[in-house]
Amino acid sequence: MPRATAEQRTESLLDRAEIFYLVRFESLCRDIPDWEGLERSYVPGSPVRTTWFDGPIEEFVPALKAKTAAGGYARHRVFPAKHHQKGERAICESPANISERLTLDGVELDVTSHVRFQSRLVLTDVGWRLNSFEAIYESDSIRPVNPTDSLPIDWGIVNAMRPSYRFFGFCEASRHYDVSQDLLGDDRPDELEAFYLAERHWVATGE
Repeated sequence: MPRATAEQRTESLLDRAEIFYLVRFESLCRDIPDWEGLERSYVPGSPVRTTWFDGPIEEFVPALKAKTAAGGYARHRVFPAKHHQKGERAICESPANISERLTLDGVELDVTSHVRFQSRLVLTDVGWRLNSFEAIYESDSIRPVNPTDSLPIDWGIVNAMRPSYRFFGFCEASRHYDVSQDLLGDDRPDELEAFYLAERHWVATGE
C-alpha cells in the first residue's frame, strides 16, 4: 500500500487533533460546568448513556444540571488515545477515570471508576461534533475519606451490581437513580466485541 501524501497525513493529523480536543472539551464542560458548551459538543439527538442516564443530549444536559445542583459532583479525567475515521465519520476511544466525593449516612466517601469513553463523531459545517457517548466500565473502588470510618454500604445491593461498576452503581442507586445492569463492560466481552464491530461498521457505512 503506498504511503499517504504529506497533505493527506497533515489533514489526518488535524482531524485527530480536533477530535481529541473535542473529547477533552466535552468532559471539562461537564465538570466546570459549562452547559452550553456541553450541548454544543454534540449534534442534535445524539444518544448519551451512563450508569444513571440513557437518552438524547437535549435531555442529558438538564438532567446533569439538576444532578449537579443536588450535590452530584463527579469529575472526569479523559485521555483520548484511539480514533478510527473514514471521511466525515469517526469513532474515538478514551481511557478515563471518574471520581466523586459524596456523603452517605454521614460518612464522606471517595468513589473512583476506571472506564473507557467511546463516541461516534461526524464532521459538520462548524467542525467535528460528537454523535454518541458510551462508557465501557472496567472496575471501580470506594473508600472513606477518614480511614477510621466504616463504609456505610449495603453489600446486598453492591453484590447485585455488575462487577465492573458495582460501587458507582450502589452510590447512584442510593440516590434513587435506576442503574442499568446492561451497560458495556469488560466483564461481558462478547457484548463488547459486538459493540466494537457495530461501531466500525458505522464508520465504514454510516449504518
